Amino acid sequence: MAQHQPDEMAGKITPDGVARMRARIGILAGGRRPWNRTANEDTIRHFVNGVGDDNPLFVDPEYAAGTRWKGIIASPGFEVTMGISKRVTVPPEVREKGAHALSGVPNYYSGSSQDYYRPIRPGDTLYNRRFVSDVVEKRSEFGGGKSVVVYHKSEFINQRDELVALVTTYFVHAEREASEKTGKYLEVPEPNYDDEYLAKIDEAYENERHRGAETRYWEETEEGEEMPLMVRGPLTVTDVIVHHTGIGMGGFNVAATKLGYKNRKRIPNFYTRNEFNAWDCAQRVHWDNRRAKLIGNPRSYDYGVMRTHWLSNALTNWMGDDAWLYKFSDQTRKFNFQGDTSWIHGKVTKKYVDGPHRCVDLELWIENQREEITTPATATVLLPSKEAGPVTLPGDTSEHKPSVMNSDYSVEA
Repeated sequence: MAQHQPDEMAGKITPDGVARMRARIGILAGGRRPWNRTANEDTIRHFVNGVGDDNPLFVDPEYAAGTRWKGIIASPGFEVTMGISKRVTVPPEVREKGAHALSGVPNYYSGSSQDYYRPIRPGDTLYNRRFVSDVVEKRSEFGGGKSVVVYHKSEFINQRDELVALVTTYFVHAEREASEKTGKYLEVPEPNYDDEYLAKIDEAYENERHRGAETRYWEETEEGEEMPLMVRGPLTVTDVIVHHTGIGMGGFNVAATKLGYKNRKRIPNFYTRNEFNAWDCAQRVHWDNRRAKLIGNPRSYDYGVMRTHWLSNALTNWMGDDAWLYKFSDQTRKFNFQGDTSWIHGKVTKKYVDGPHRCVDLELWIENQREEITTPATATVLLPSKEAGPVTLPGDTSEHKPSVMNSDYSVEA
């Protein structure tokens, strides 16, 4: 069996690497091909199928026509499949300051936050202004050594120059050598479900419901009220593959055969040798157990963004067609390995009035079959009111606009 190269994905966190990443703050990034340039009923359906959501609001034109939206709208999260880059040419001297920042240092999705201002409808085209908004050094719980948290902000703007969504994702960059030495996750046991537990999972799927057309009014919602329990899993490689059919391959533009070769020329440090001594993308940790073990995990694992989408799925099920998911954030605290089951819990923590909005705040969390909380989250939902009337979309107020441009290639971070 061919041996892996000793230096693959073995970059070090250095003061120069951190300084180069900080030089990218506020500079518009580019290079990502959106999975979907324009939204349509098929692309929206493909996304919710990839997430595992069966809400008719997002897939059934006849049903959606009878809602306040008068047609299909995209589910939360769909925006990440879109976004034509708004970047213009960055001066070479500016580009050089951020070149090769933290090159070869593995990074892990660690959480996100989303603010939603208006719906995405069939026919909409989204443009994207994406940039690093912050860089924070800290100690890595996963790697046991140095790590750097990099925050990426994305503004999604439609063809009418309206701000649709503001999304911040953050990734922990941790040195691979430290994570291999630590190996803290290698002893996590493989699940071995009995028929009784599998029946419990099936029962939860069978009982999952959409609030749908049954309006959830603000006046009837109480602090402390619990959301229905929802399940996702046990996680399989099939789930990861189907997820990719809806969301694409992410920002690294991983592709097949000749396109894969061209992508490897573009970002060579993202490719490592496999067991045949051939090149393959580092992203295979999500479906290749052997590769996952090489970086200190017992087996392959999900994408954190999958859990983000499951949590927003639970929220749209709970809130109904007439409500609006305004704010959502989550933290990926633990790995969700192949075979793990995710139980999604939630409750209302606060109920209040904010200008024209009738708001409820919620706390959510995902707990696996080992009774570990893997993903805590919070959300703010706008509900219709018997007294104040239908929800006013945040995008209908004037304060929600894209960031101010500092130049042709940078924004306020």
